[in-house]
Amino acid sequence: MKRIIVAVLLTAAATGCAVINVPLPGMRQERLREFVVQPARYFYTTDKILMLNLSGLISAEASSGLFTEQASTLADVRDALDRAERDSDIKALILRIDSPGGEVTASDAVYEQIRRFRKKCGEKKRPMPVQASILGTGTSGAYYVALAADKIFAHPTAVTGSIGVVATFPKLQGLTQKIGVEFQVIKSGEKKDLGSLWRTMTPEEQEIMQKMIGEMFDRFVELIAENRRGLDRERVRNLSDGRIYTARQALDLGLIDGIAYLDDVIESTKKAAGIKDAAVVTYRRASEFTGGIYSKGHFDAPEVLSQINLLQINAQGLLGPWRQPGFYYLWMP
Repeated sequence: MKRIIVAVLLTAAATGCAVINVPLPGMRQERLREFVVQPARYFYTTDKILMLNLSGLISAEASSGLFTEQASTLADVRDALDRAERDSDIKALILRIDSPGGEVTASDAVYEQIRRFRKKCGEKKRPMPVQASILGTGTSGAYYVALAADKIFAHPTAVTGSIGVVATFPKLQGLTQKIGVEFQVIKSGEKKDLGSLWRTMTPEEQEIMQKMIGEMFDRFVELIAENRRGLDRERVRNLSDGRIYTARQALDLGLIDGIAYLDDVIESTKKAAGIKDAAVVTYRRASEFTGGIYSKGHFDAPEVLSQINLLQINAQGLLGPWRQPGFYYLWMP
C-alpha cells in the first residue's frame, strides 16, 4: 500500500501538479518506548537516570509525516514525565538541550511540567534531582526550560543566553501589489487584524505589541532571578539585551553552574541522586532512536514528504520557523 501511495505522489509530481498536501488518513503516532543509552556498570543495578532530549524548535504544534504523526515538544515532554513518574527506578533527570528556543507558551509550559514532575515525586518521598546539559545551543526558550534544573552545565563550545522575546510580522503588501493581488479584510474592531501580513502596523499598534513583549520579557527576567542564586532582577536586565554568550562568558555571569561534557554531567547527576551506579535511559519513539547518549531526536530531522511543493510559494515557506504569528523566546540570527 505504501509503495502505491508513493508511486501516485511521484507520478503527480512528474506530470506537473503544483501541490500535494499530506497528511493522509489513518496516520498514527508511535508510543514512547524506553531505550538504554548508557548501561549501568553492573548487571544487577536497577537504578536509572532519565535523559530527556530537548532539541530543535520548542513548539506546542505537532508535525506530520507521510505515514506517522510526530508529537510536539510539549506532548513529548508530558508523556515522558508521566511515564517516569510511574517508574520508581528513575532516580534523577537530565535535560539534554540543543535548541535555540521556541514559542513563549510552549517554553513556559515545558518549564512548568518539569517543576510539577519534581513536586509530585517529592510528595511521594522520592527526591528527583534535575541537571541540565547544554550541548551546542541552549538559548532563549531553551535556557528558560533549563531554569527548572538544580544545576545548568554547558559543553565547552556551547552558546547560551539570547534572553528576551521576539515577534516578527512580515509585510507582504508590496509584493501583492506588484502581482496584482488585493487582500480585503472585514473586521468587527479597528485592531482585529493587528499584526496582519497585508498592511503596515500603526504606531499605536506597535506600542500595544511592545507592551505585550515587555510583560513576557519581565516574566523571563523574574524566573532567572528566582532560580539563579546571586542574580537579582537589575543584574539580569543588564545582561538580557538579547546577545548570546559562550559557555565561559555564561559561567562568569552566573547564568550556568559549570562547563562540562555530557559524560561528566551524568556522573554529577549520580552524585546528586546519591547513587553510585545507574543506567541512563531515554524515551523515544522506535523510528526515531539511533542509540547512544548523543543520539538525536525527531526534532533534529526534517519533515519527510509532509507536503510536496513543486511550484507553490506560501507564507510558511517565507517565514521559515515562524510558522504562524506569535511570540517567541528564540534566538534566530
